[in-house]
Amino acid sequence: MAMTKLENLINPEVMGDIISAELPKAIKFSPVAKIDTTLEGRAGNTITVPKYEYIGDAEDVAEGVAMGTVVLTATSQQATVKKVGKAVQLTDESVLSGLGNPIDEAISQLKKSIASKIDNDILEALKGGDLQVGTGTANFSVKLVSDALDAFEDEGLDERKFLFVNPKHLGVLRASDEFNRASDLGDKVLMTGAVGMIYGCEVIPTRKIEAEEGVYNLILAKEGAVAIYLKKDVEVESDRDILSKTTTLSADEHYVAVLHDNSKVCRIVCK
Repeated sequence: MAMTKLENLINPEVMGDIISAELPKAIKFSPVAKIDTTLEGRAGNTITVPKYEYIGDAEDVAEGVAMGTVVLTATSQQATVKKVGKAVQLTDESVLSGLGNPIDEAISQLKKSIASKIDNDILEALKGGDLQVGTGTANFSVKLVSDALDAFEDEGLDERKFLFVNPKHLGVLRASDEFNRASDLGDKVLMTGAVGMIYGCEVIPTRKIEAEEGVYNLILAKEGAVAIYLKKDVEVESDRDILSKTTTLSADEHYVAVLHDNSKVCRIVCK
């Protein structure tokens, strides 16, 4: 007679695959972060990230005159991979006869936990950008969004831009004539979690943009502003306690998030 055992219900490898597949959608700041798997399968946990300075626009050159040269300069930063993880403990009773589906709930909670941590790290990387508009003394207005776009000093019409705001700022944006609701913009915008667009920027609300002593730091960023260097994808493991009759599930991921392109992020500082 076939018997259903606990190990048939909990498959860590399958759970790891599910979390890895669903994780990108759970990360709020994923639209501006590119994934780099350079470190996978390689020794070492440190990577040197170059930052090149723009050489300037091309110049007119007269016939027969040699072009002048400029120096290509770059700075670099070292980033060290870290491990993040979370664990939950399930009793046999909860798995076999508990209300709802504890296994699915464990998968969901582990995914949310890792996604939230990656979001925090991406946000910290974005805050390291040099570009800034506003001084923190004026109230938030849509003009500050326009000023932030001007700070990029490029046309960038083909680059997607994302404005991350605290939900408290949505009222100001929605009241603007420049605001377009997501329902009018198609599936591509809806996939990013944007609630609309303003000045060509997809607006994504997140409570991770918090007020600090009455000052908000909104983030305007382009695709590729941050890089996530992945050393090892999400791994789920289980461990059995035969005395308490419980199963512990742990999930971890090895990565580091760094500011990849300083010219692709601008902070908006306001009240």
